[in-house]
Formats: sequence, C-alpha cells, structure tokens
Amino acid sequence: MSAYVTPIVSAMLVFAAIAMLVTVPWAIYQYRKYGYYSFWKSFMLATFIFYSLSAFFLVILPLPESRVNCAERLPLNHYMQTTPFQFITDIQREATIQWSSLASYKQLAKTPAFYQLIFNILLLLPLGVYIRYMWKQKRNIWKAFVLGFSVSLFFEVTQLTGLYGFYTCPYRLFDVDDLMANTTGAVLGFILAPLFLMFIPSKSSLQIRDAAMSEKREATRGAELLALFFDIIAAQVIAGIIAAFGNQQWFEQQLLFFITLFVMIVLVPLVSRGRTLGARIVNIRYETIQHTLGLSLVKRYIAIMLPYMLGMISSMTDAAVPNETGWTLIFLIAINFLSVFVNVTIILHIVTRLIRRTKPFYFDHYSGTIALKKERKTNE
Repeated sequence: MSAYVTPIVSAMLVFAAIAMLVTVPWAIYQYRKYGYYSFWKSFMLATFIFYSLSAFFLVILPLPESRVNCAERLPLNHYMQTTPFQFITDIQREATIQWSSLASYKQLAKTPAFYQLIFNILLLLPLGVYIRYMWKQKRNIWKAFVLGFSVSLFFEVTQLTGLYGFYTCPYRLFDVDDLMANTTGAVLGFILAPLFLMFIPSKSSLQIRDAAMSEKREATRGAELLALFFDIIAAQVIAGIIAAFGNQQWFEQQLLFFITLFVMIVLVPLVSRGRTLGARIVNIRYETIQHTLGLSLVKRYIAIMLPYMLGMISSMTDAAVPNETGWTLIFLIAINFLSVFVNVTIILHIVTRLIRRTKPFYFDHYSGTIALKKERKTNE
C-alpha cells in the first residue's frame, strides 16, 4: 500500500507548493483577460496538475537510495520487456487460470500481474477524460490514442534511462505491455468521459460565459477585492520600509500605515483616472455615482479603515485591562467585543457579497463608488 500512498502524498505536497506560487498570478490573468474568476476553469486546471503529478510520481517512485544503483551496467535490452501480451503468460504462471472457465477467474484477485495490468490501464484513464473535455467530438479519439501513447512512452523512457542518466542504471523495466495498457486506458477514458463530465460545465459553455462577462462594464466583486488586497499589501510594505529607517513605536507604525494607505487608495486614483496600484494589476478603475470622486474615495477609505481602527483601539485597551477594575474594566472589555463583532460581521459580509455577486461591498455602498473594468483599446 505504501507504494501507492507515498507517491500520492508527494504529489499533494508538490501541488500545494505550486498552488501557493501560481494561484494569485492565475487569478490576475483571469481578471485581466476575462474580467472574472472562473471556478470551473480553475478546478479543471488544478485537478489536471494534481493528476499529472500523481501519475508521474506513481511511475518514478520509490527512487533508489543511491545514484550508483548497480555494480555493472548491462545492455539496454536487459532492462526491456519487448514481447507483446507477456502479461497473459505472467498471469498464467502466477495463477491457474482456465480461460474457458469463468469460475477460475476469481484467482485473478490474487495475481500481481493482473493488478499491474489494471493499474497501468487506470493510470492514464483520467488523461482520456481531460482530452475528451478539451476535444469533445468522438472523432477526436485518435488524439487520446496519440497522447496516451506519447505520455506512456515518456514514462517508459524515463524509467529506461534512469531518470535521464541521473542514476547509473535503470531501476524499473521498460515494458511494451505497459505502453499498450496505458494507451488503452487513455482511449477508454475518452470513451467513458461523459460519465465523469456530466456535472461539469462544458468548455463551450465556459466560452459563452467568457463572452458574456466581457460585455459587462462593472468589475466583479472578486476583482475589486483582489485590487484592494494588493493596495493594502503595498501600503504595509511601503510603511514598513519607511519605519525601518526610524525608531517608531507601535502607534507610530500604525499611523504611518494609515497615511500610506490613504495615499494609495485616495490620492493616487485622484491623479490617475480612478486607478490604484491594485486596480492597475487587475485592470479596473473606480468611479463615483454620488459625489465628487475625491469625496467618495475619502468615504471609501474611512469605511475600509474601520476594522483597522477598531483593532488598534482594541490592542490599546488590552494593555490597559490588567490595571483597571469596575466599570472601566467592563468598558474596555466591551470595546474588545465590539472590535471582534465588527470584524466577524465584515468577514461574513465580504463572503456573502462574493457569493451573491450583485450586491456591492459595504464600503462601496457607503461611499458611492463603483469599480469598472478598464476598456481595452481597439484598433479602428
């Protein structure tokens, strides 16, 4: 069992590292190109990456303990099994199977050669499903055959060359039966793909949604939230760099962050046509529907800073709590509870708006600002 668990766990760890590196760039790419974040595109990409890693690790793991994994390198044909359908002979050798007697087939469950055959078929079956998702028509089954054979050949060559010369000798056998079984699995996956894809939107339906979303003028809540995230991070980094040159106390550092964020999300968009640094990254801009842009941006800043201000007050009261008693202590505790309540409420509000999509964030509703997608320049 560990022969299968270890590769899957390794794939999960590598996948987690890749996800941390590419999730934000992938989100930026989607917002800039399509104007929205597609869950199903992300889901299909993520599952394909995880599957690819799992399949590769299942083929190459476990690795030899040393790069010098043999005393003498033998000719390549010593590491190759080139007889087609050798697995039939192996099954007959490992179990007494009478192919004309169905009752004897139960012995297959105890036959390692049969397990190996099933494993190699299942290994590339998901690949066939992904190929069918990309090329939906049945006539494209030849692509499943070609790609399945190519991927299987890549696996076998990787094994035959000892990870392309990293190891002195091959540590697994090049097997022509594996090529046939892997390719069969990819073709079988292509044929059975509708059973797996019935609950997933088709590629064409996602393309229709792309076109519909590109026509909308208002930016999505996700795009606006990501832009604000970049603005806050940039303000914290800039404030931190400035603070590093001085010997500011905690309160002064917080005040420096407040000033820096004010510059980032109020002054900068006033002189750059409603675009903050974060807005430029996700390709949106801000306009006002109630007041002048300057007043709306100031009100938006105040609304955004509300949880920060309450958090700062809460931190200051925490330091004073041990030294107070009576009504003063009750008042300080109440401020802490108020801060927690407001922060939890805002988090729930943001999650709700991301789900419902049509409702504005509280800071947009209060300030009268609206986030719009920046129109692409077209050649007339």
